[in-house]
Amino acid sequence: MARITFDQLIPLYRNTVFGPDGDGGRLRVADVSILETLKLINADDLAFEDSAIKIAGDADKIDVGTTIDVEISAPRLGLGQLARDVDGLIAAPANRVREAPRYYVIGDRYAYNDATIPESITRYRNALRLVKALSEAAAFVDPHQAEATFLGPGRLRIPIAYKIADLGSLASGPIDELEAFVFDRIHKDQKMAILASNVIELCRQQPEADRFRYLVAHLRDLITKTQEGYKLFASEFSYEKIKGKTEEAISEYTNKIHKTFHDIQNQVMGVPVATVIVAFQLKNASECGVEFWGNFAVSAGASLFVVLLTMAVWNQLMTLTSIDGDLLRQKDKLTKDYAAVSAQFLPLYQRLALRVCIHRVILFAILVVCWAGVAMTWYIYGRVTVPELSACL
Repeated sequence: MARITFDQLIPLYRNTVFGPDGDGGRLRVADVSILETLKLINADDLAFEDSAIKIAGDADKIDVGTTIDVEISAPRLGLGQLARDVDGLIAAPANRVREAPRYYVIGDRYAYNDATIPESITRYRNALRLVKALSEAAAFVDPHQAEATFLGPGRLRIPIAYKIADLGSLASGPIDELEAFVFDRIHKDQKMAILASNVIELCRQQPEADRFRYLVAHLRDLITKTQEGYKLFASEFSYEKIKGKTEEAISEYTNKIHKTFHDIQNQVMGVPVATVIVAFQLKNASECGVEFWGNFAVSAGASLFVVLLTMAVWNQLMTLTSIDGDLLRQKDKLTKDYAAVSAQFLPLYQRLALRVCIHRVILFAILVVCWAGVAMTWYIYGRVTVPELSACL
């Protein structure tokens, strides 16, 4: 037989009117599921031990709609936790660090998976969020003893001890700010060192047992001082270094882009000269003679020149593609590692990307013009040369 679950016990808790003292209460059997659970507890020893619910009177006479006397104690810990109020829940040190996986709070009639959340649970969960955020800066957190140890200018131990009444000033807004600060990956180590130092400075003069409550009451001061400390660090950080490295990279890529055209500049400049030579070298050839072979040599030479130029231009286009990929990686790295200042340098990369695009267009235009010249050369060759090549071989 399957063991009883905590979710089966929750309807029993909801329908029980607990006495002001002790574990006794009056349970109304509201539906068939409650009746079946009670029968399981009565019939199965393991279910009885796990649930810790004792039925008073004759269990065989229980039916839907009846009200019975029960004694309800805390269930097996692995099953879930039953508490009179949230303070009873967080009496267990581990529950002050992490929320219990399954529980029911009698005073608020709240189960761990209910959609409607009472104020006391909201305060409790805010405290857990605060503990989690502060744990990022702590050198060590003992979840079983509910203690955090901070290292900085000295060593400070903070017992995570609080009651719901201590959390009245703990709002979601400041915790949102703290979470955004500690879970941001940029300068993570420096941020945690600043936060740990401020926690130590804020709480070191307080009695050890009161430190967490004092920290809660002065959370806004802690966040403000931490943010100001980080701004000071960021302002003194390597802005000039980032600027210098970025400008150096921009200059290097600019030279690489310029070199893609400079390397084939002489060949490109020879295109107009070659065009003039071809235009004046082609002669009327009516028979297989010197004029015929001269026309053929000039036309073939012009074609070979354009083929070699095409290979050179294609190589430069591949170089531009590689440069474009490097620029994209550098831009992404800048955005990820230095998000705070990246907007100031991104236009430089955008201008380089535009220059790469312009160089590509120019190189493609050169190819189009050269191959158009080859086509025109052979067209003129065909107009001025009468014999076929095969007839002269």
